[in-house]
Amino acid sequence: MNAIHDGVAKTNPAGKAAWILLIIAWVCFLIPIPGTGMFLGWPINLVAFILAIVAMAKGGTMKGLLQLLLSLVGSPIVYFIGVSLLGAAVVAAGEQGQAAQKQQAASQAAVAVPVERIEVSARELYEAYKANEITANAKYKGKPLLISGRVRSIQSDFRDKPVVSLDAGDFGSVTLNGVSLEDAGTLSKGSDIVAACTGNGEMLSFPAASDCNLQ
Repeated sequence: MNAIHDGVAKTNPAGKAAWILLIIAWVCFLIPIPGTGMFLGWPINLVAFILAIVAMAKGGTMKGLLQLLLSLVGSPIVYFIGVSLLGAAVVAAGEQGQAAQKQQAASQAAVAVPVERIEVSARELYEAYKANEITANAKYKGKPLLISGRVRSIQSDFRDKPVVSLDAGDFGSVTLNGVSLEDAGTLSKGSDIVAACTGNGEMLSFPAASDCNLQ
């Protein structure tokens, strides 16, 4: 009677320990930290494999068979899943890092590289358009310019925006648009100025420039 009771109450700690170690090994496989699966997961999985054999030897084949099979078949599958997740995480981190570096480099380049402007006097600009509008457009229209000259007049357009006219000799002139109200208020007829503008072709047979800022 006592023998029967002892046999029923007898447990199989090796089998339970194999289950616990298998779970720990799989967690190590899935943690996205390089080396965790190789240097922790596999040794723990080996111990679980040995404990499964011990459980089978002491309690019968079925006591540790499932743990044994999972350590041989399931663990490699879990390991490769973990490797795939780690690889995907590394690639994603690398792409984000490259994108951030490119954006930073582009921002630094935009700040560091000044705009190279074509220096030209109002008279030179007027004479270029007077000689050949097509050639002048190719050289100046849409280009960043640094225009120098003497103020002939300061007026306003239909929107009450300042329009500054520079003397280009004889009856010629160059029209500057986009000058701020504050800058226009400091000007007077005969003032010598330099303005950073964008060439705007020819308007009413006279060269014009837009987005002008006094220098």
